[in-house]
Amino acid sequence: MSDRNDSSPRIVILGKSLAAPAMDMAEAARAIVTTSDHYMRGSELVDFISQHEPDGVIVRLGEMTDAAMAVAPGLRIIAKHGVGYDTIDVAAAAARNIPVTIAAGANAISVAEQAFALMLGVARRIAHLDARMRDGHWDKPHFLGTELFGKTLGIIGFGAIGRHLAGIGRGFGMKIVKYDPIDIEPSDFGEAVAANVADLIAQSDIVSLNCPLTPATRNMIGASQLAAMKKGAILINTARGGLVDLGALAVALREGAIGGAGLDTFPFEPPELDADLRSLPNVVFSPHIGASTVEAGERVGVLAMTQVLDCLAGRELDPAFVVNAAKSAGPSALPSAA
Repeated sequence: MSDRNDSSPRIVILGKSLAAPAMDMAEAARAIVTTSDHYMRGSELVDFISQHEPDGVIVRLGEMTDAAMAVAPGLRIIAKHGVGYDTIDVAAAAARNIPVTIAAGANAISVAEQAFALMLGVARRIAHLDARMRDGHWDKPHFLGTELFGKTLGIIGFGAIGRHLAGIGRGFGMKIVKYDPIDIEPSDFGEAVAANVADLIAQSDIVSLNCPLTPATRNMIGASQLAAMKKGAILINTARGGLVDLGALAVALREGAIGGAGLDTFPFEPPELDADLRSLPNVVFSPHIGASTVEAGERVGVLAMTQVLDCLAGRELDPAFVVNAAKSAGPSALPSAA
């Protein structure tokens, strides 16, 4: 960094470069951008942050820890390239008066489409049958899938992703039931409202998780919830891996307590999946790529970069995108941690 212009904002991207329009914004702002290009944790992350002394960090892969923040005295903003911020130590950021922002809504369409793709994949066993055909099998004489038409889709978390998913489901002739303790805006999908998670599970043929990971929601789907699901029910998780007890899910899938599952997120990524879970034909995996489309990448990248550049230029941040109660771009305007 010794040859840099000291007046240039320094931005670290944990992961690969953002979409071209976002990188063009950084270039126009004369920002110095450094990418990690892979997951970083522990001492490797701390050393990387210490070396590059960022004013702003955009988190695509991995985590942003208290220890990493401690070696970046000039850090003024942490932006999540997406909406799931459980890998960012928000409390540590608040203690340092650093706003943490998310790209709310920017990837909602892509994630909702991935959730529905997993539903179809599980209901019709597409991945399993594809693998069987590649091995020379022809399962037409005895295979039976299940239709989604007329089924009840239960959506836990009715934000932007949940609402898009409800629209897709309605287009397939599904009934929609939702549960979201902070949902206050009506939609046009005629959805029923569940009183709680247990109520939603009791009504649903498919349960889709579209909520954040918090201490209250960690392992919200465990053995008791899986046992309460309808026979043949499908579980979809495109939100955060920690919402589901994978050990309990493997048992429920193996014993036929539920019909199947589609998983795009995992408690630790990249995951080390148990061999028992990997071998089951009624589960479909994807490597956390719900938001990995050209269109979502551009929207999310531009929004994250806009947030970082606005903060570093002293422009006010939209509080709707700030997750730790910050109301302004400037660190001095942020509340102290309680």
